[in-house]
Amino acid sequence: MSEQKQRCAICGSRFAERKCYFCESKVCTSCIVPSDVSGSYTTKCITCDRKKVNRLSTLTLLKRNYYLIGIIVAFWLFTVFPLPFLQMAGLEINPSAFQPVLIATAVMTVPFVFMFFAWQKRAPRGS
Repeated sequence: MSEQKQRCAICGSRFAERKCYFCESKVCTSCIVPSDVSGSYTTKCITCDRKKVNRLSTLTLLKRNYYLIGIIVAFWLFTVFPLPFLQMAGLEINPSAFQPVLIATAVMTVPFVFMFFAWQKRAPRGS
């Protein structure tokens, strides 16, 4: 069987090899705005350039990074919630043991929140 190529979302060409960073549609190389014209380091289609799209919405950013958010939530659950379950199992744990765990969790999440805002302001290279 021959490999079927996807068509360009803008012109319909069979050689859609790139993906627009902003709208995530498959585009060919002739429908991409050059980086020196658009001023961005990412792949941007001519439709997004005409609409002057330069930022991703917060909802789009969250949808694209759902796996990273899932890892952060899993770390948080693993860090915070073993202590109550150990108490329910009958182990005596001093309540002051919760304070360092909560502080460490807050410190762990702060860099990820800043990373989301940084990605929203400027798209990462190589997409």
